[in-house]
Amino acid sequence: MDCIWLPIIKSWRLNERMYGKLTGLSKYMVAQRHGEKQFKAWRRGYKIRPPPVTSFSKDYPGNDKRYLKYLKDVRYSLSESVIRTIESGRVTLFRKLPKTESLKDCMDRTIPYYTESIVPETIEQGKRVLISSSENAIRGLLMHLCEIPEEKITELEIPNGLPLIFDLKNKCLKLLDDGTGRDPLEVYNFGKAASYLFKPCVNEDGSPDEECDVDYSPTETEKTAQETFQELKRELAEIGE
Repeated sequence: MDCIWLPIIKSWRLNERMYGKLTGLSKYMVAQRHGEKQFKAWRRGYKIRPPPVTSFSKDYPGNDKRYLKYLKDVRYSLSESVIRTIESGRVTLFRKLPKTESLKDCMDRTIPYYTESIVPETIEQGKRVLISSSENAIRGLLMHLCEIPEEKITELEIPNGLPLIFDLKNKCLKLLDDGTGRDPLEVYNFGKAASYLFKPCVNEDGSPDEECDVDYSPTETEKTAQETFQELKRELAEIGE
């Protein structure tokens, strides 16, 4: 993005849903082994969890050194601590990490992070924030933001790599204009629940909301930062020559 001055904040709470024993398997393999109905229930269900991995599985987050080193906001697990203590022969405290997750489980970590960290630290301060995450974390966040009913979340699809702009005032999504004049809802598949994401821009009295369009043009501060950065790049290029 050529915006090296922007802060980047990482959190495990925005990670992809933990698929348990299904981790590493393709959609085709899961459907072949367990049937299409069970596959869909695991993949799109709200509360249904896939089979969990064991404490010593290579796919268990607790065996990932990155989690062990940087994870500080999860409580310790008595059972996992006992297992690791017996394994290592010394007292070892181990945090409670998911061995499998449903969409609801995934939301139980993403939504609090959004409301308790992202909102007060950026949105309430009038800042723009770009959330880069996985499909299920985004699905859960949209379920929360757009008030999608539990029984409808199975019908929601999230296109890969498509920037989604959320309008806080109207509680709906907007898409960037690709310049082709095409209706994005005809180009991208959001599933049968798309109506919950894209709502008409109207005021409470039903009149058109003229302030509905989001202004994505850079602010004066952003313009100055971009110009400074480009000037620095030119100077470095001249030095290199």
